[in-house]
Amino acid sequence: MNSWKERKKKLSTSLDYDPLTTIPMIEGGSDNLTVMQARIRNEFDRLDCKRITIIDQYFLPSDIDFIIHTFASLHGRKIRILTKLADPKNVEQKQTHESNFKEAIKQVEKKGIFSEFKIYKANIPIHDRYFISEDLSTNSPCLSLGTSINMLFQSYSCIIKIENNSFKRQVLKLADLCIQSGNEIREWEDGR
Repeated sequence: MNSWKERKKKLSTSLDYDPLTTIPMIEGGSDNLTVMQARIRNEFDRLDCKRITIIDQYFLPSDIDFIIHTFASLHGRKIRILTKLADPKNVEQKQTHESNFKEAIKQVEKKGIFSEFKIYKANIPIHDRYFISEDLSTNSPCLSLGTSINMLFQSYSCIIKIENNSFKRQVLKLADLCIQSGNEIREWEDGR
């Protein structure tokens, strides 16, 4: 009788397991970054998500590699990234980040990795970080990150899969507000 109760309890706790609602460092060290990238990639690929928005105020030019390794799996994918060009470690870095972003965008476009790749500097205060599919449907992926991409596996923080469609629509409205309030980084170079 006791073993059945234990088995039943174990089974019920494993039924709600979702690999995209996690604290990655509890599952393992930085060697699990590729595992986490694969989980994120599979979630967006499974539903053939072609348009993905990333919101991360501390997104750095070096984080573009993470985006490529995570989302370059489907041909024709469009990526837009919203950032504040803020560096949590060095506030003085904005100018360097701008020029590094411009160069990185050129390289991504030159290689044809994505059909569209845009980075916007938001001029409104943003804090939370998200990966969200703009192909909004009942099952479309939306992930909330407890830290910036560049801090994943460096601090104990969460990744939470959001299922509430009303909240997903709010995240997309936030993305639109960020774009309306800011500038596409390439525009500065083109003098627009």
